[in-house]
Amino acid sequence: MNELSGLRAVPLYTHVDRITRGLAARGIGSNDAIPPDELFALDQWHYHGTDAIRDAAGFLGLGSGSRVLDIGAGIGGPARFLAHATGCHVTALELQPELHRVGVDLTRRSGLADRVTHVCGNALSQSLSTAAFDAVISFLAILHIPDRPALMKRVQTVLRPGGQCYIEDLARRAPFAPHDREDLLTVVQGVALTSIEDYAADLRQAGLVDVVATDTTNDWALFAAQRLADWRRDRVSYAAVHGEEAWEAQERFYSVIDRLYRSGSLGGVRLTARA
Repeated sequence: MNELSGLRAVPLYTHVDRITRGLAARGIGSNDAIPPDELFALDQWHYHGTDAIRDAAGFLGLGSGSRVLDIGAGIGGPARFLAHATGCHVTALELQPELHRVGVDLTRRSGLADRVTHVCGNALSQSLSTAAFDAVISFLAILHIPDRPALMKRVQTVLRPGGQCYIEDLARRAPFAPHDREDLLTVVQGVALTSIEDYAADLRQAGLVDVVATDTTNDWALFAAQRLADWRRDRVSYAAVHGEEAWEAQERFYSVIDRLYRSGSLGGVRLTARA
């Protein structure tokens, strides 16, 4: 299974028509303009939604003149929120064509196409200009990218001198049991999970400085458990809008993540660094 086909099998990335269905439930048709605030409840697929992106924007000091690269941008939720909230310009780089196409449509309809540029490509090989960005962000995406040391070298290269990166990602706290490792690789597509220490070392070896790694495991494990409980409680109403298969796909993903946290093997990390 290659990288792209593996990602397409991740339950979180299937049934992307749930965005269209969710908007329709709010009275917004498939060709209608979308007020950005109506979209943010639907397009943030990481922990703590827009609060997490707002924290990143504050740490990075983003403003209307900032240029940001989002690695593994998905359907563009963080990119649109940053552009809307700070006025910065974001290049949203995403490997999966299906997610890329949804992102382009949502960005256009939400009136942010002048501040968010979607690029469909591989973060390890996509042409990117040297020193072109003030900041690089990534939220729960680098775990899918097989050569993290090479990726971090690219991050260092595309940042302007003094530019910063802000990464939130999964990590490994202890060895995974065989069944858990199988789910990690197939359901989560976590091909690049290492210890937090090894993750931080990759940034330093790439030439990034002032590397700070914060263990977010306790917070994220609680978030994942509550997310699963809420998801199961909302089954009837969600399936009525999106269908039973869509509910089951995300329930599978959420339940695996919750189990991996509870096993003590899965962890979370926030890393910041400067070029």
